[in-house]
Amino acid sequence: MGTSCEAAEESESSAHPLRPHRLDDVSFGMLCSAGEARRATRTLLDAEYSRRLLLLRVLVDEVCAHPESVGGIAPAREAWDLLARAQRQRPEAVHRLLMDPQTGLWAAHALRRLRGAQDAETPLWSDVGQLHALAAAGAVLAGLDFRILVPAREGAVLLPCLGRAQLDAREPWGVAEVEVNGGTARVRTHGGGPDIQVPTDATQDGPGWTGMRRLSLSHRGLTLTLTVDDLARYPVIAGTAGPDRLDETALRHWRRSLDGAWRLLVEEHRDSAEALAAGLFSLVPLPPAERFRPRSASASEAFGCVMISAPDAQVPDREAAVELAVTLVHEFRHTLLNGLMHLVPLAEDCPDLFHAPWRDDPRPLSGVLHGAFAFSGVARFWRERCAHENGSARERARFEFALWRREARATLEILHTHPALTATGSRLVRALLADIRSWDAEPVPETTLRLAERAAAHQRAAWRAHHVVPAEPTVRAAADSWLRGTLPPVAVSEETGGNVVTDPAGCRLDAFAHLVRLRITDPQAFAGARNGGPRPKDVTQADLAYVAGEQAEAAALYAEETARPAAWGALGLLLGRRGVAERPELLRAVSAEIARGGGRTPPPAELADWLARAWDDDAHSGSGSMSQSARCSQSTA
Repeated sequence: MGTSCEAAEESESSAHPLRPHRLDDVSFGMLCSAGEARRATRTLLDAEYSRRLLLLRVLVDEVCAHPESVGGIAPAREAWDLLARAQRQRPEAVHRLLMDPQTGLWAAHALRRLRGAQDAETPLWSDVGQLHALAAAGAVLAGLDFRILVPAREGAVLLPCLGRAQLDAREPWGVAEVEVNGGTARVRTHGGGPDIQVPTDATQDGPGWTGMRRLSLSHRGLTLTLTVDDLARYPVIAGTAGPDRLDETALRHWRRSLDGAWRLLVEEHRDSAEALAAGLFSLVPLPPAERFRPRSASASEAFGCVMISAPDAQVPDREAAVELAVTLVHEFRHTLLNGLMHLVPLAEDCPDLFHAPWRDDPRPLSGVLHGAFAFSGVARFWRERCAHENGSARERARFEFALWRREARATLEILHTHPALTATGSRLVRALLADIRSWDAEPVPETTLRLAERAAAHQRAAWRAHHVVPAEPTVRAAADSWLRGTLPPVAVSEETGGNVVTDPAGCRLDAFAHLVRLRITDPQAFAGARNGGPRPKDVTQADLAYVAGEQAEAAALYAEETARPAAWGALGLLLGRRGVAERPELLRAVSAEIARGGGRTPPPAELADWLARAWDDDAHSGSGSMSQSARCSQSTA
């Protein structure tokens, strides 16, 4: 790192030189093979460090070109010079600081603001001035004596990788001073005020100081060291609230949960554990989520960070360990792909939206590719769990493996012919497909395969009922034909799709799979829900009857729930009429149009029988109905 705004020289750390990285440095075999995950992670980490240095250089150059952007704190040159001094003194400490996920999020955010690409309530100088806080943190880690001004927000001064000092808030956006003299770091309000002393071990709390806590998990010679970032200022997902500080009870719960997950990963998923040990740096904690539905997220600018919900303290330890382990594997796969996408584009811009079986909402091409990469890893995880579990835990592992093998493969088979994929993207998809196809011979009980097939079909049908809008001319023509008492128009069978319009109410569409997990793992809870007891959120008695195998009862109950779009999806499957099962959105739309046209709302089964006749080649002799194909376009609401 250079000592001026005009040049950022090569890192002085020989272990992490600033050099260009080629795609060949990360082979697809490394990314797709569990056995090569650690090597792929290290290669992507080196590339990401180079990228962080370049991003920081660009940011500093922009600030130097617009000196007013730092307000009255200090010229950017002062912060840059201090950071360069710290790097010369302790390059490994500055490397850790620059690779901190919050550094990536901040730098990208500040650069967007400097270029006018993003607005925020925070004054620009306060965001840009976090460069000075970064330099101060680096100098503290390097053991330098210095003094520098940094921004304060509501009196809070956040020093990356160290912690937060809380000063008296004289104004929402203030200025503080960080000083180290004789090895003691202090923070004070600029212009006077009491000092806050940073503890020698900055991870510990002290008067006015909240430390950035770390957990170190070791098992069988493999260590995972994680920052529990409950002080995060820059959100992993834009627009979301920052985390709350964990109390000691919550921190102990996280430590115990992570320890259980880490032991399981090291003992039974060693390759994944080695990759996580190399590249997972921080965890942003979220409150506990619903059983079997953990919440998690990652971001391209936060390499090595996962945002994840705490395991439910009410579930058995083994179940909690498995759930947390697979969630870590899942999110880290996103991190790896983000790292690859920083090196090379995998897809061109594409306006289309797609069904992603692991999401409730329609997704863009890049999002589906991300999900397919992540869930191919999830399928691998559950494949390996089948060999380690017994009893109901093995039954669940088999179900998860069958479901995600099926869904990941189906998605990849759609993606690999998409024209918007780059040559590199196509190579990656082909490599993933080859890997997942190699599992075709893996034995799974027939009953489990059928459950996985039904779960996949149920989610897909519910998704279509919520998000796919059939062409209006087709719907009107069908409703008119019904009201006239004639056959359905040919256009019903000729239409190839519909408009994809995101329905914000389309949530928790995985009800069937969710209930299968409950029935396998906790039969008593499932039986209690069937008998009127507590049931998972947004699950109905119709869903419970369907999973219990009572299909006639389920169909009757769904017919009473037609105000709920997902009920039409399940009805389309249960009624089993030709064409209608694949197009529940058409069944729903025609029913609504008939009601709007003044007719009696037809019973769903009766309407499905009638619509299915559109697929009967002999039914339309001389019918004279519409013949144009409906145009399929895709848009967001």
